[in-house]
Amino acid sequence: MTQRSETPPKSRESATKPDRTLPIPGTLHKVSGYGTLTIYKMAASPYWYVRFYEDGKIVRRSLKVAEKSAAIKAAKQVFVELKHRKMNSLPLNKSSGFEVCARGLQKENEARVERGDLSETKVKFDAARLESDLMPYFGKYEVADINYAVISSYINGLSTKDRPLSVNSLKIHLSHIKTILKHAQRVGVITSLPAFPKLKTVDTARPWFNAAEYGKLHATCRAKIGHIVKVQAKDGRFLRNVTITDELYDLVIFMTNSFVRPTDIKVLKHKHVAVIRGKATYLRLTHPPTKGHGGPVVTMEMAVEVYDRLLTRQKANGFGRDEDYLFMPDQQNRDYALRALSRQFDQLLKLAALKEASNGEARTLYSLRHTAIMNRLIKGDNVSLLTLARNARTSAEMIDRFYAKHLTAEMNISELQSIRSGREKGAKSDAEGKAGRKK
Repeated sequence: MTQRSETPPKSRESATKPDRTLPIPGTLHKVSGYGTLTIYKMAASPYWYVRFYEDGKIVRRSLKVAEKSAAIKAAKQVFVELKHRKMNSLPLNKSSGFEVCARGLQKENEARVERGDLSETKVKFDAARLESDLMPYFGKYEVADINYAVISSYINGLSTKDRPLSVNSLKIHLSHIKTILKHAQRVGVITSLPAFPKLKTVDTARPWFNAAEYGKLHATCRAKIGHIVKVQAKDGRFLRNVTITDELYDLVIFMTNSFVRPTDIKVLKHKHVAVIRGKATYLRLTHPPTKGHGGPVVTMEMAVEVYDRLLTRQKANGFGRDEDYLFMPDQQNRDYALRALSRQFDQLLKLAALKEASNGEARTLYSLRHTAIMNRLIKGDNVSLLTLARNARTSAEMIDRFYAKHLTAEMNISELQSIRSGREKGAKSDAEGKAGRKK
């Protein structure tokens, strides 16, 4: 599912609620003879903290002690350590701060993107969330001081009237925090993770196209090939021209007959496609893993017809080689290629008046994948969820939670009203008759 964009809130703290991470004025105590070395307490922690200004930088650290006399002694030790670090050209801040761990994880994830282990889009979203939300709140904390209360306070203040976030968006924030703390645990900054707030999961059924809607989509796409749509901004400014192409027409049919995600379209090349013609005719797709799933995908027979047509057209235009992409092979920037196809599809949905599903959810290219899965649930002859899930590169749980929610008894009325075969029915009647005679 597409991740929703998030914008930073206008204000995280209530005007009437003090910041629990600020020093309590009455506890501020400057340690005599140690320059700017100052200890203090704050409402968010039972421990004393120390702060020290050096070369225009401020160092804050939890002293992990609750008594003032012990805090003064610990603060003096911190002072000696900081002077030692400065003399040896070492960074003043220890690697136990939230920001240091968060940046470390970010750098590690960027390396994973280079290796192809992680989506570049995910890393960009994480970086934006870190700057706009996580750092302004958690940047003051040592990782060891981030507990259930701190995390819960963050989540409770995150969604506002000006920026109402869904439960699923809040869960993304929780997941990001947990990932950072797990990184801190791996590098030895903390030994265990704190408890996390529980958020009720709200499963929204994926928008798809029923038979009538898909028929309308298909017919509109075929009729509008070559049609140019002038796209305007909300204020009426011209943005771009979008042309409905025969490639989009092929994509619509291909996706509804192959179970692939839009992100698969970015990476799918001809070398990943094997055409199987025999007792069953289908395509075997062996493209790189997406969303942690990398098994082969087999398609419906109609996908073979689309592929043959696509390949013939591409070869006539100098493409169709093993290393060429199935869709928009002339575009090496695959993020742009997917955006271009998504823009076409979005305009097609508007032309067909199918942009919104009956539940109000907006349809996207993903809706074609959802339609492929729903068609198997409705029209398939007792297809097992596990088989369907593996072929769609997902889990049986996801199929049950997000797709089977659409199912109604009326959709499978023939199965509901089915009767066993004559032999089974006759055998059952004979058994019932014998039982009656014995009585």
